[in-house]
Amino acid sequence: MKTTAFLATIFFCIFFTGNANAQSKSPLRSHDYFGSPLNIPLQLAANFGEIRTDHFHMGLDIRTQNKENLPVFTVADGYISRIKIEKYGYGKAIYITHTSGYTTLYGHLNTFYPQLEEYVKLKQYADESWEQDFYLSANKFVVRKGQFIAFSGSTGASQGPHLHFEVYDNETGNNLNPELFGFYIPDDIAPKVFGLYWYSRQYSTYTLPANQIPIRYKNNEYTSVKKIIEVGSPLISFGIQAEDKNNGSPFLFGIYQAELWLDDSLLHAFTLNNFSYEDSRYVNACIDYTKWITTRKRIQHLSTLPGNHLPIFSEAGSNGIITLNDTSTHNIKILISDVSGNTSVIHFNIKYNAALQKNFTYPSNSILCVPNKINQLTGSKSKVKFSELAFYDTVPFMLTELPGTESNQVSPFINLHNASVPVHDDYDILIKTTLPANNPLRDKTVMQLSSDNRKYIMKGEWEGDWMQGNFNKLGKIRLLVDTIPPAITIIRWPKDSVFYETQNLIIKCTDNLEKIDSFRGEAEGQWLLFSKKGDYFIYKFDGLCPGGKHELNITVTDAAGNKTTKIFSFVKQ
Repeated sequence: MKTTAFLATIFFCIFFTGNANAQSKSPLRSHDYFGSPLNIPLQLAANFGEIRTDHFHMGLDIRTQNKENLPVFTVADGYISRIKIEKYGYGKAIYITHTSGYTTLYGHLNTFYPQLEEYVKLKQYADESWEQDFYLSANKFVVRKGQFIAFSGSTGASQGPHLHFEVYDNETGNNLNPELFGFYIPDDIAPKVFGLYWYSRQYSTYTLPANQIPIRYKNNEYTSVKKIIEVGSPLISFGIQAEDKNNGSPFLFGIYQAELWLDDSLLHAFTLNNFSYEDSRYVNACIDYTKWITTRKRIQHLSTLPGNHLPIFSEAGSNGIITLNDTSTHNIKILISDVSGNTSVIHFNIKYNAALQKNFTYPSNSILCVPNKINQLTGSKSKVKFSELAFYDTVPFMLTELPGTESNQVSPFINLHNASVPVHDDYDILIKTTLPANNPLRDKTVMQLSSDNRKYIMKGEWEGDWMQGNFNKLGKIRLLVDTIPPAITIIRWPKDSVFYETQNLIIKCTDNLEKIDSFRGEAEGQWLLFSKKGDYFIYKFDGLCPGGKHELNITVTDAAGNKTTKIFSFVKQ
């Protein structure tokens, strides 16, 4: 009761002391536009534009002193326009639309402020769904700058306590770099350069590996170890491995801006500031993806691949590819900057040497898949269709079919090239099964993709003897019969099965192939509000489970439709 009264007092005081003045749309870098979302000095664990698997990081990860349940505040006047609760992603998240034309997001939250928490809880019970994604009208939950809105946490796809914070432009829907809105985050450290590379652009970037240029740091700039870098191609581009640092944080961050200069003329540049979630997957076109998959090195291209449509590049009139029509020495300068204006410089000289040129021919049994065009491939047991967005550069595609290796495999292995080449969007694949037409096991058949040491499962649709599915990564695909139901395990259950108000019911659910598809928990027919974190499902006693003895009924299904039901008895004190 004391805790509840304390929270209510905090809410009342903050709600009624917030700044009620409406904010007009402000230019970037206004130092009084946004307040802080936390009442501690801001330190980052990740910045906007940081390279992640299949996406750029689209906001700031703000450190919360390795603790959960720090109060979170809205940064400007507005209204709560959207609530999203999901097992992965940002967990529990609040979206606030501001009168100035921006929307802010606050993610990985533990609990919302009392009025909002109660509203969401009632909706979850009405829908019988913990996961939520809904919008609110402008007059439902009005908030003021500095108002307490939630407690921080580590929900969703979070590896530790922090607050994820984003800023959107309401007109375009694009994410903007929050550091451009005047938050005080001390930073007088220039980005660090760890690697420099050149590529032959006579061929696809997926056919010849990067050529490393050894560099050194001296007199406040980076230079090549060799005075002149001789390249064996008349068409080249460059890539850099660079990270940013800032004061007071042990983490490395993504760079904000890079410029490529050739003989004192700006040739190419990018700035990571203003683009959408939909376009964020183009991160795979902005890096040496093959190097990323094989070594986890983040090498960013200083050029635009033919199928890269991310709107971050300057209008310098070049795609970053340098044509060397002579054997003269040319000067290259690369400027790498962070959002605070700290800049690192790389200087070196290049020269074309035809004697070093390496010729390359595509394998005779490959099919050239080119960007900005629909590409279709057909085997005896497979059919694949890629959209015009699928590829960023030409791929000498290899499609092979190999016999199955396991008793529950009911198709050949369909090898789609290899996992070191990215695909931008979902492609369609049809695979012919070895199961007879009326075999009941067809109802338990799923598609499994193996790619980069990970496995992905989906339940496809039957079209005669063919199963149709969709994936967005290359690798090995096969059809598997799955008759093994999921497993249900109780976690940290008291020996006497007696639970008190402050304890939680924790259930772990796993499947033999991948994650489970659905989960339901109820007691005496009453649906219970289990939250989700990875394989764990957690029920915090919330007043809807009275004292006494109960039977907990858990039902779990997997992608193939296999179902497991278990009943556990417990006593609520």
